[in-house]
Amino acid sequence: MQFTLVQHITKFTVFEVLAVVLGVFLGYFMTRFLIKRESREKVKYIPAKNTVKEDVVKPSPIKEPEDFNELVKYLRDKFMLLDVTLATPDGFPIASTSDKPEEESAIAPEILRKIGQNVFNSNEVILLGKNYKLGVFEINPDVIGFIKASRDIHFIEIDKIKREVSRFLEVKV
Repeated sequence: MQFTLVQHITKFTVFEVLAVVLGVFLGYFMTRFLIKRESREKVKYIPAKNTVKEDVVKPSPIKEPEDFNELVKYLRDKFMLLDVTLATPDGFPIASTSDKPEEESAIAPEILRKIGQNVFNSNEVILLGKNYKLGVFEINPDVIGFIKASRDIHFIEIDKIKREVSRFLEVKV
C-alpha cells in the first residue's frame, strides 16, 4: 500500500499543522528578541571625553657630540649597534663603546689589510658571525671604524657612519 504525498499530508490534523507553524514562528521571534537583547546589553556606549593633555612632552633635539666618546655613543644609538670603535691605522683606540677596545682596535687594521685589500680590494669589509656581524671600514687615512651589530649591516649604513665621523672631524678637530 503506497501513499501519495497528498494522502500523507491529509492524514495530519489541523491541530498538528497549526502547532508546527506556530512553533516555527514562535521560535523565530523569541530567538530574534533574545539576540537583540544580548547585543544591547553587550554594547554600552561610553561618551568620549574631549580633554587635552597639558603635559605634552616634546622630544629633545639630538645633541651633537662634543668629543670622541660622545661621538661613538651617538653613532651606537643612532644606528642601533652593539659596539662602535674608532681606531688609528696602527691599531690604537681613539674611542670606543666596547668592553675590549684595545682588542678591537688592534684587529681592525689587520682585517682591512688581509681581507679588505687582498681579497675584496676594498676598504670596507662586513664579516658575518654566528651571534653578531662586524663591519670594518676606513673613514679616512687616519681613522678606521669597527662596528658590531646583532643584525645585518649594510654598506649604506657604513657610508652614513663615515659621513657622520668625517663631519665631526671637520667641525671639531
